[in-house]
Amino acid sequence: MRWKNNLLTAVLLWLAGVSNYSLAATFAVGFYDYPPMMIEATKSGVYQDIFIELSKLMGDEFDIRYYPYPRIGLLFNTGRLDIEPGVFPGWVQEQTVPGVFSIAFGKVVDVLVFQPGKRFAVKSPADLGGKAVGLVRGYAYPDLKALIDKGQIERRNGLNEEQLLAMLAASRFDQIIINKAVAQYNILKVPEYRYLEVGDVMNAYDVSMRVSPKRAAWLPKLNAAILELKKAGVIDKIYAKYGVHL
Repeated sequence: MRWKNNLLTAVLLWLAGVSNYSLAATFAVGFYDYPPMMIEATKSGVYQDIFIELSKLMGDEFDIRYYPYPRIGLLFNTGRLDIEPGVFPGWVQEQTVPGVFSIAFGKVVDVLVFQPGKRFAVKSPADLGGKAVGLVRGYAYPDLKALIDKGQIERRNGLNEEQLLAMLAASRFDQIIINKAVAQYNILKVPEYRYLEVGDVMNAYDVSMRVSPKRAAWLPKLNAAILELKKAGVIDKIYAKYGVHL
């Protein structure tokens, strides 16, 4: 009787494999250069590695292409992209096509980073009153806006987070606000940044895969795969590979 049960199990597993293969599809994925999440030069990064693991589990293929960041939204809205990774739903609710979302697979955490010896506790935006803060040009900072508008915080812009880190290390100002993953990756990679001090969290967002509505029927399969990777600790290991601990 046991051999019959084993045979039945084998047949069911084979049928599941055939089913997964027959349902396999290719998805257009939009990336932009944003180390360590997406690293265009080496076609690597946290999100690249997550898609590799998802493909192994699901049998689906992911056609990953890099674009300038503003083009990602345009391509998604016009149906030419199936997936944009690492999106908090609240960021895109005003888009023409907000999309549908997977379960969260990671976080985007904004933190303060200080020059050595300049770190202090920041429990609310008001604690930054009277300070000059390095921020990314064009980024909105809703929690700081009122204080900036009143002149209580001096906004100093950098083109991107990498430039802010370089300016901080060069003593152009005492503190900046950037993505924690970007800070950890660059502090690990660049010797001149090793003495910079990562401070308190300003904002934290659970991020998901933003999926085109035309692919909504595929979401349960994606969610099951993400959940399996999370339970197995695979996603944490991928973040850690790039020096990121959220």
